[in-house]
Parts: sequence; structure tokens; C-alpha cells
Amino acid sequence: MLSQAKKVVFSDDILQDPYPTYSRLLEEGPLHYVDVGSKWAVWSVFSHVECSAIAKDPRCSAKRAQQMLLPLPLSRQAEFTELARMLGLWLIFMDPPEHTRLRKLLNKGFSAAAIEALRPQVETIVDRMLKPLQRGAEVELMREFANPMPVSIIAEMLGVPQAQQERFAHWSRAIALFRGSPNRTVEQAHAAQDALIELTAFFKETVAERRRNKGTDLISLLIDIEEEGEVLTEEELYAQCIALLFAGHETTRNLIGNGMYTLLQHPDQTDDLRRNPEQIRSAVEELLRYESPVQFTARVLKEDIEICGRTIPQKWSILCMLGAANRDPKKFKDPNQLNLKRLHNEHLAFSAGPHACIGGQLARLEGQVALLNLVQRFPNMKLSGPRPEWASTFGFRGLKSLSMTL
Repeated sequence: MLSQAKKVVFSDDILQDPYPTYSRLLEEGPLHYVDVGSKWAVWSVFSHVECSAIAKDPRCSAKRAQQMLLPLPLSRQAEFTELARMLGLWLIFMDPPEHTRLRKLLNKGFSAAAIEALRPQVETIVDRMLKPLQRGAEVELMREFANPMPVSIIAEMLGVPQAQQERFAHWSRAIALFRGSPNRTVEQAHAAQDALIELTAFFKETVAERRRNKGTDLISLLIDIEEEGEVLTEEELYAQCIALLFAGHETTRNLIGNGMYTLLQHPDQTDDLRRNPEQIRSAVEELLRYESPVQFTARVLKEDIEICGRTIPQKWSILCMLGAANRDPKKFKDPNQLNLKRLHNEHLAFSAGPHACIGGQLARLEGQVALLNLVQRFPNMKLSGPRPEWASTFGFRGLKSLSMTL
């Protein structure tokens, strides 16, 4: 029989700064029964070692799209079977052997060499977007740079027209609000389902056009991919395009926004980075650890499993609190202190194991280019306006806005 007092983690107060709560819960133990709304609670692990282990454990299933509907009223869940089905086609919500097959095919477009080859293209886009901004100007960085820049890059990779990018950002946010909110609402579910339907229709048309006129973009590559007689089905192809667009926008916008906000709060370390740009790789890894764009991920147990001395039954969901794991003092020295020179930084910002984010290297590249350009071009930048607010997507930690003087 499972019984334990529910711990409150997801609240408006904690949303602005979850780390003191993470620290307190980590001191109490690695496993907690967490309230994620008025109707349900889940077991959650907060330690680095347990989060890493669960992410890699084949007894823990990533097929959790259907579970996302559980916070909705039971009488309304049937309205969103298509939402769960379409999300279930995403690589991150698959288990082997389907996941293994798709990951192997997609890896061709996301190898370290393929991503590094994009650096000149990313630098060109960043330069183009920053050039109109003047030193001393007041800007809202999320609106003017952090939001549109990742969309521009992933859209160019997919060969999507620039005119469509604002619509894509809108659809991406609708999906993020649904996926990132533990206490999901019917309104959020409708918006996410509509966004997925619109995106599927767009990519269905785009893939058909690309079959007639192939280019060098990622969609053309995915169409051409063939290995050991295996190919992406049409539905899988549309779904992966949507997933790549979503992940390529949402996590990277948060990496840039969170990273810039953190740098502005640590001017001495930022000045040192400006003088020593070769540190940008370790700096981005530390920013990913310190303010993780993805705060938690989930798994569904395929069988009864003992976690931290407690047996948790089959079909229960487990939250891996990545944001807490990345501040675990048993893994990181002085975890609540920013150290842009930190070495051997084994953070879990992109999770771990077979489901580690396939676009992690692209996000790193974009973060390196964007943040270093901002730091070097605007040496006197500082925060301005009211204190920034965090968006109400607990799973995806990011700022609503970031007002600053360049």
C-alpha cells in the first residue's frame, strides 16, 4: 500500500524560483510523492543518480502521451484521443524497437559533424538578427531575439518559408503550454490539438512538394533516409518534423533567455567570458545546468519497480525532476553557484540514455553562437524594467519577457 504526504512543488510562488524547494526536498530524500494538481499526484525523483538511472532503465516506458490526458476531467478525455495519438508518434514518446529504428534513421541528420557544419549558417542568422540592435537601446530580448532566432534556424533546416515562422512559434507555444503544465486544462488541450492538426496539414503539403523538388534541407534528407530497408512512414515523417520544430524552438528559446538573464545577474563572470571567448562551450553547459530549460521528464513503469527503497506499482508515472538533479550537491560542487568554467559537467538538461534529446547538440551550438555574440557586441548591457516573470509552463522553464538595455 502506497501512502505518503503529498509535497507541493507546482505553485505560482515556486514557479518564480523552484530551487530552494528542490534543495529542501533533496535534503529530505531523493523520492517524494508530489501534488501535481487538485486531482492527482505522482512519485518524483529529485536526485541526479536516480534521475539518470530511471532515464536509462528499459523497465521505464517513454510511451506517456496518453497519460498526459489524466489531469483533464474524465468526461472530456475522449475529445483528445487524436492529441494523444499524434504526440505518441514523436520519437521521445516511443519505446524500442520503434524508438531504436527511428532514432537510428534520424541520427544521420543530427550527428556531431552534421551539426557543427551548421555553425556558419547559425552565425549568419544570429548576425542578421542582432545587426539592427544598437548599443544603449532598450529591447525586450525574448520578443526581438530569443523567440524568433531558434525558429528561424530550425525552419531553415526544414526548408520552411520565413513567412510561416510566426505561425510556427504560436503553434509551438500552444503545445508547450499543454505539455509543460502538470495541471493541464481542457482549453490547453484543445489549443495543442488544433496546433498539431494544423502543423500536420502543413508538413503533409510540404513533404509532398519536397518529394517533387528535393533540396538539401532536413525534410529532403528524411525522405531520402534509408537504412537496412527501413524508412520513415508518412505519418512518422510528419510527426518528426513537428517534434523537431517544437524542440528546436522551445528549449533553445529558453536556453537563450535563461542564459542571458543569468549572465546579467553575474557581471564579473560575464566580463571574464567576454575576455575569454574560448570558454563559451563550458559556459553554455553551466547555464544549461544552472537554469535548465526542461525541468522534468516522465516515465511510465512497465512493471513493479523498487525506487529508493519503495516498491512502486506497474503503470504508475514517475517524474524525473531534472532541474533538481542539476542542483544535486552529491553530484555538483557548490550546485547553487554559477561557475562558467565548471569542468566535467554531467548535467541532465537533455536527459540521459536512449532518449537523450536528439537535438541537444543543435541547441548547444545555437546557445554558444547567440550568447557569445550578445556578450561581445553589448559589453554594457544590463537589466531594465520590472523584474522578469517566468512563464507558467513548469516543465519548460523560460521567461515571459526579458527587458534590457544593450
